[in-house]
Amino acid sequence: KIMEERNKNLEYKSSSSEITRQINFGPCVQTFFSEKHQTSREYEEEESESSYQGRLTRDERLVVEMKIPLTVVEIIHKPMEEFNDLRSSHAVTEEQMNICRDIRRRGKNKIAAQNCRKRKIEQISGLENDLSLAKLKKENILGERVELLRQQQEWGRRLDRLEKDVLVRLGKEEKDWMIVVDRNMLVHLDKRKPVGI
Repeated sequence: KIMEERNKNLEYKSSSSEITRQINFGPCVQTFFSEKHQTSREYEEEESESSYQGRLTRDERLVVEMKIPLTVVEIIHKPMEEFNDLRSSHAVTEEQMNICRDIRRRGKNKIAAQNCRKRKIEQISGLENDLSLAKLKKENILGERVELLRQQQEWGRRLDRLEKDVLVRLGKEEKDWMIVVDRNMLVHLDKRKPVGI
């Protein structure tokens, strides 16, 4: 009986350790399958960027595989007349010519997209500069406004003191008289109107 119980315990331990190993391998299995089922589109995008890592791009591979006697750069940047004369000047087949047209179209589209992004960046940079200048101009205007209001208040206080001094010298009561400047810029005394009239 003792031997049977030991055998059972050993079988239980071995089965539990096997289950534990299977559970621990779960994430690895999931990771493997998730990587395995990577979409073909993502794979193609990675391949298209491979030239930056020292590998050939899709178009470069096409040029090599089809034995086209030109580089991708030459196909894209050749003038239209020279490009159309490829069949006569380099004995290019119709299939090779069609591939060259596809490569040239993709290259031109890529260049156009790059130029568009460059223009957008330049436009954004110009707008940011304009915004900075506008903010600076606004700050200057607000500063000038504050200074003008301060000067207005200061001149207002000076005029009040001057008016009081003039009225005192003329022997006039401030509550009854006031100094007025008419439209001809002439200064004269005016009697104040009683309040309520």
